[in-house]
Amino acid sequence: MHKGNWREAFLRLSPRTALKNLEQPYLYHIGRDELYELDEEGRDFLARCDGTARGCELNPDQSFVEFCLEEGLLETLPQPDPSATPIGNSPLPSLRYLELQLLHRCNLSCRHCYLGPPRPDEMPLVDALSITREFAATGGLRLMISGGEPLLYPYLREFTSGTEGMKIRRILLTNGTLVNRESASWLSVDEIQFSLDGWRRGHELLRGTGTFDSVLRGIRAAQDAGIPVSIATMIHRGNLDEFEQLRHFTVEIGALEWGVDILCMAGALERNRDLNVPYEEAAPFMEYAYGGGYHGSSDGFACGRHLMTVLPTGKAVKCGFYEEASLGDACHGLSSCWQNLEHIPLEMLECKGCPVIEECAGGCRYRASHLLAPDKAMCAYYGIRTDSLP
Repeated sequence: MHKGNWREAFLRLSPRTALKNLEQPYLYHIGRDELYELDEEGRDFLARCDGTARGCELNPDQSFVEFCLEEGLLETLPQPDPSATPIGNSPLPSLRYLELQLLHRCNLSCRHCYLGPPRPDEMPLVDALSITREFAATGGLRLMISGGEPLLYPYLREFTSGTEGMKIRRILLTNGTLVNRESASWLSVDEIQFSLDGWRRGHELLRGTGTFDSVLRGIRAAQDAGIPVSIATMIHRGNLDEFEQLRHFTVEIGALEWGVDILCMAGALERNRDLNVPYEEAAPFMEYAYGGGYHGSSDGFACGRHLMTVLPTGKAVKCGFYEEASLGDACHGLSSCWQNLEHIPLEMLECKGCPVIEECAGGCRYRASHLLAPDKAMCAYYGIRTDSLP
């Protein structure tokens, strides 16, 4: 039915949208990874758009309906076709982003990997589905499916198909070497993030001979299967002269986003310190990044305000760098683990008086020398002199 006839049509939320009660009501477009702020009246109206009532019966605000139709948030139906419109009610602060590490094994031995030597830990499928189901039911937005290398998880096909109807955006984080035409044909995810840590020389310096061609084949296979792709790059000694090439490539393939970050001293990097680049030299390369996939701070708090990680054992942690600081067993309740996470106000940081503290938000708490110290990588990025900092 034509959108102009919406008053006589049956209105229903588009399949790729979901109502979320976070700190306030939102409508989330899963396909575009976009949040639309709502007032209570807008939320209540959209909750009634379940395909059972005509537009004229819902007594809506005309401009609001037309905006929703234009944005692809509502659809018009010629006949009733009911579809439930559940609202995910989040704890406070809201848990919006969850990294789910399905296993610890990997097919590569990257010189910078923070996880250290592979272990046999592997999450049972029933637990992976249960944790994801709770995440979706409590207002979750983005699920980062990771490892190790998630393509080695023996139940990945069952996991992706089992989570397909959940109202979250599922992003597969992979080294890309195992993505091919066959696996891309059943990977029912919303996005695949490929690690590409330089052009051929720079990438293979970190990840090994032959990996560059493999990841490029994986990117092409994902795109041929219609799966949107994004790129993640670490700044290291061997790729500083390759960022222009990488920039042209990300534009050429239409990558949704390009995450660029500085190495953290952990895991295998302890044995490969020659890869490190001084913060002052590395920081300008962070300007190459684009897109909205940063899961950092908000509302006057430091990083991780809306993010948590679950390890293959089911243990919940602040993020993968804090493996030893357990928040509880997510298999026994994701929300209870989330309530155990301490959120750090910016006013507690040693750099609280910095003129860019609100914008920087203290940077990475792990990369800082201790929990409340400045992240001097971000100091370098914002041009703040570090000789006067703690």
